[in-house]
Amino acid sequence: MLFPRVGRTHPALRIAWWATVAFLVLGITLHLFPFYFMLITSFKSGNEVLSQTPTWWPHDPTVAGWKLVFDIVEGNSAAGQLMSEPLWVYMWNSVQITFWTLLLGIPITAFAAYANSKLQRGRMARYSFLFFIGTLMMPAALTLIPSYLLTRNWPFALPQAPSVGGTELPTFGIWNTHWAVVLPMVFNAFNYLLFKGFFDTIPDSVIQAARVDGGSEFNIFRRIVLPMSVPVFAVTIWTSFSGAWDQFLWPLVVMQDDAKMPASVMIYQLQEKFIQAGSASDAEAAVQSQQLQEILGAGMSWNGLMVLGILQSIPVFVAFIVCREYLLRGIKLRGLK
Repeated sequence: MLFPRVGRTHPALRIAWWATVAFLVLGITLHLFPFYFMLITSFKSGNEVLSQTPTWWPHDPTVAGWKLVFDIVEGNSAAGQLMSEPLWVYMWNSVQITFWTLLLGIPITAFAAYANSKLQRGRMARYSFLFFIGTLMMPAALTLIPSYLLTRNWPFALPQAPSVGGTELPTFGIWNTHWAVVLPMVFNAFNYLLFKGFFDTIPDSVIQAARVDGGSEFNIFRRIVLPMSVPVFAVTIWTSFSGAWDQFLWPLVVMQDDAKMPASVMIYQLQEKFIQAGSASDAEAAVQSQQLQEILGAGMSWNGLMVLGILQSIPVFVAFIVCREYLLRGIKLRGLK
């Protein structure tokens, strides 16, 4: 508690209390405003969305945008023809990318942090720690070209496969596959920092007692460390899930086949098609093709795009609900102190 309950009757403390409450309410309101605008826009008609005068609530509420989006999911509407595949295909691609990112990334990062925390000692532990967190100091744009080369000649980040004694080493081309998105995200330095900070708080005596009893390092991790580390695993799973589900730039770079695109990229491309088609203003939309007029008349404009945005954000919200007990508890990780 920022303010003790006993002293809240003091005038100066009460002013500070209500000032803090007002500041927090303002922050929450500003944070939720984009979602509110997205929600009310999804229930507006196509004409109201394209109106020059913005409205703060739907004057003529309609669910046409929602109905049309569900038609797009199956690819049965005119708007669905703007995408090469039904929407559920892109959603499924996002599910696969996120699933493999979590399945590979969380254990690998956790094992690396555990080894650095409990198995390494002295100078080697210090150098390993600096090596792992070094990626946090590099801008994401700096890794685009090495990551691009890595997907072209996996597992070497080189323009061409290296050779030994005149013989080229075998490489795998994962370009334009889901693995090109998953594998560069397997290790997460921020999650490593969370794991390392939490594992450091586990007493070494507990680990040593398990070793004396004949437990292997893997069994010690599985039977002792893992049950004690459920809070930090919940936090890292949610952060990794939201990052993998909402990632945009890297899939846009490495994916060439529309059928393999995640939903985040396809929603953006659909938005670009609407802007180029002239649906961003009523004057331009009035002179467009009959197909676009049918789409707009059915309610598919920015309102339909807002529906797609809501559908895209629902899995992240569900993941937050699943992990909320640990996210809201304010876990004191040593790595965040």
